[in-house]
Amino acid sequence: MGFFSRLFRRKDAPPPPLPEAEARDYTLAELAQYDGSDPRKPLLLAIRGEVYDVGRGRDFYGPGGPYAMFAGKDCTRALAKVAFERELFTGDMEGLDQDELDKLEEWIEIFEGKYRRIGRLLSRG
Repeated sequence: MGFFSRLFRRKDAPPPPLPEAEARDYTLAELAQYDGSDPRKPLLLAIRGEVYDVGRGRDFYGPGGPYAMFAGKDCTRALAKVAFERELFTGDMEGLDQDELDKLEEWIEIFEGKYRRIGRLLSRG
């Protein structure tokens, strides 16, 4: 959408459609390309090997959103620990205690209810 069309778009006009994520499996390197830095691409993240399209939550997961650091990453460990440190954005579940595993299950239920699961995270890449 060009500058003038954005400037003169009616306030009650619907927003442009969200980019549609391709249903397929992704490598970690491919997933990183869907971090919100390109508004023409969908927003994706992975949890416990599953890739979700979180574009509906662009205000949360897109640039400037409170959870923008999750987009384009494997968030398994970070969500289990409910922490935002960069080194926790990994699929490594080793050493998680039962409370953390339970928290991870809660997050998965939330994502399953809100967002479209589009594929799996491939273990290499």
